[in-house]
This record gives sequence, structure tokens and C-alpha cells, in this order.
Amino acid sequence: MKILFVAANPLDTGRLALDEEIRAIERKTAGSPFASQMEFIAIWAARPDDLLQAVNDHAPAVIHFAGHASASWLSFVGNNRRAQRVTKEAILRLIDLQAAASVRAVVLNACYSSELAAAIERKVGCAVGMTGRWCDEQASLFSSSFYRAIGFGGTIEEAVEQGCASILLEGLTGADNVRLHCDGERARSRLLGAPQFDAPEESEPASRPRNEIPLFNESECAEYVDKLLKRSGGRAALTFIDVDGVLGINTVYGEHADDLVIARCGEIVAGHAQFAGALGACRVRGDQFLILTRDHGTPHAPSSRPFSEELIEGIQDHDWSEIARDLHVSATGAIAYWYDNGSARRLEDPASLILRAILGVKEAKRKHKGTLANAPFVLPRIRQPLAPKQSRPPAPQPAPPPAPEQSPPAPTLGPPLVPEQSPPATTLAFLLAPQQERDELTNIIRQSLS
Repeated sequence: MKILFVAANPLDTGRLALDEEIRAIERKTAGSPFASQMEFIAIWAARPDDLLQAVNDHAPAVIHFAGHASASWLSFVGNNRRAQRVTKEAILRLIDLQAAASVRAVVLNACYSSELAAAIERKVGCAVGMTGRWCDEQASLFSSSFYRAIGFGGTIEEAVEQGCASILLEGLTGADNVRLHCDGERARSRLLGAPQFDAPEESEPASRPRNEIPLFNESECAEYVDKLLKRSGGRAALTFIDVDGVLGINTVYGEHADDLVIARCGEIVAGHAQFAGALGACRVRGDQFLILTRDHGTPHAPSSRPFSEELIEGIQDHDWSEIARDLHVSATGAIAYWYDNGSARRLEDPASLILRAILGVKEAKRKHKGTLANAPFVLPRIRQPLAPKQSRPPAPQPAPPPAPEQSPPAPTLGPPLVPEQSPPATTLAFLLAPQQERDELTNIIRQSLS
């Protein structure tokens, strides 16, 4: 998780101990369990354009501003090293950019910044600001304890509480000035660590830990996605991940290695889903994973795509030598965009959304494994003419020589399927099956129709 530490202290403003603040943060987070997953990127004497440059360069999950502020501006360093105010409108415009889609939280560790944080929260979903004056010691204690709690897997709400508690423990005032602008669900989420996803009650065994990604069959998966879509606010993106070469791992290294790989991939997916603020995630069959996130992008450019790409890279870059010395694992994925126009009848149901993502994965595997593709915008509708009926011969006749096999006509694209046209769970099972099983089923169907 990348945290952009933006420090600005122009010459004509009061001196701030910003170097002490970042030192305290690094010292307190160093011993946390997730310290290796936290990368602090400091921008010193930040100019206004430095923020836009850094957002493009690093795709941060958190933007932390340390400096001077008010309800309507942040103070950056101008070209003459004096204060240059960046207005609330400019900041909100930057947050709205596709380049800033990775930002999950903003921390304004500056005086009188709460009102500005509230405006940012409406764009990002989570922001922290201050209602009154804020001295160096308060700022350092709060931010270092805040990120320490994040590094120990604490929720955003818990991290804010720990930051306030650290101020009181030192006998200082000001803890009541901190304001967390965030809805309850987001406040209880974690930026690092294992997520806690709600699975359908009838499908969740009592023995399964609450923080483990649930394993579903095809019908349960569609029900789960349906439940999550109702909480999406009308726009979402579904990422479907298929671990490559599981049969090969099973053959070369044995079933034990195969089980370890899938378990470790599940942990990586869980951490990524929590980091991305996902609505939920689940495992389908054995080596396939599904993540659903809110998305404010477009079908051609989902805002969740950077997170999905990082997940693919995270699986590939993981140190698999702990399982086998020469083991390498990759995964292929596809992302499908979904939206609801607010009518009583959905434009697309969960099963069709999942199918589009699966078809995107199949096409990506055919072209190049280990990549993330965009799912097709609509499901292919294959139109095949029916064979003319033939009268049954009165007596068994020698079978005629087989006709040369003809390739089926190319699929044509139709509109997204509506619920009454939804593919049954058996269709999902067919597409999820290994290639060998699908080929065998296809041959059986062909023989039965011949």
C-alpha cells in the first residue's frame, strides 16, 4: 500500500516539524506485522503540480497532507518559496480524475481542515481532518499512532481512535479536534490485513473463520454477487481471477503444493480486496476467485482496474520458493463493468455479469496468460440453424462415412441478457470446468445431436 506523504511549509508560514512527523511514523510502523506492505513516499516542499505528478507516478492508496490548511484551501510552496493556496475546488477536481482512482483515504493533518476533509470524503469515501489548532507534537503523535494501527491490521475507525488516545496519553489536549468523515461500513474496513466479508447465511459453515474468503459453487456464487450488487450504489466492477497451470503444479509438485498455492493465492486476494475497499470476494470451485468493488469509472475504463492489475502482479511477484524452489505461479483475469439505471428491472443479472467476466478470462488465456483483460461488453449469442428432421430408417443401415467437420459460425453480439434469459448454473459450471472436461462434454453433445 502506497502512502503519499505531502509536506509543505512555505517560508512565509509558521515553522512546522514535518521531518519529525515522518520520522515518528516510520519508527512506529517498523515493527508492525504489515510494515513490509506499507510504502511511504515523501514529497518535500511540495508544489501544487507535485501532487498531480505523484498521483500519476505512484497511484497511492492514501494521501497524507502535512502543512497549513483551512476550510477552503491547502497551502503549498509556490515558485518563489512562498505560500500558494490551492483551493477546495481544485483539490476536488484532482480527486475526480481517473489518475486518482486508486486513492481510498485522505488524511489532512493540518489546522482547521475538517470542513475540507468532509468535502473530500464525498469524492473518496474516507477522509480525516481537524476542527481547531494543531501543534507539531499533536500532529506527530496522531499520525504515527494512526499508521501504526493500520500496520497492525486495525480498522480505519480504530486507527483514528488510537491516534487520539496517544495524544491524551501524553497529557496533551486536542484529541477532540479530530474528525473522521466516513460511513460506518467504510470506517470498519481495513486498509491492510485480512478482510471480513459477509457470505450468504445459508452457505456459510459455522466452523469457517469470518475473515476467510468463502468458497461457493456456481449457484451460491450468483446469489452472493446479487447480494453485493444491491449494496454497490448502482455501479460496480467484477474481477474474475483464474490461477494458471494448477494441473501442472499438481502433476509436478504434488497435491500438497497445489493446496498451498491455492491457499496462498486466497490470502493475496483477501489482502488485495481489503486494500481496494471491495464489497466482497469469494472463491469459486478451487482455483478461481471473484472480487466485486464499487466503481465510478466507465465500461471502457473501470476505476477498479489498477487494483486488479496489482492483484495479478502480486500473485506473479510473490515468493513461491517457500513452497518449492523453482515454483512460479501466475494468474489471468478479466474485469467486467456493471451498472444499474435505477429502473425496477435490472439491465443485467448476476449470472450474466459473471459469465462475461469468465469469457474475458478465457479469451485472455488464449492470447496471453498472466494478464488482465476487459470482459466483453455483452454476451455472445450464437445462432445456429437447426438441422432438417430426417425420418428414421425402417431397419438399421450401415453408418455413412463421416462428413468433414465444419467450423461453427462466428458468434454475433446481442444485448445483455435480462433475468428471464439468464444462463442456468449448469452453464456457469460448464464454463468453469477445465478445458478437457469441456471438450468431452462438447463431444457428447455433438454425438447426441448427430
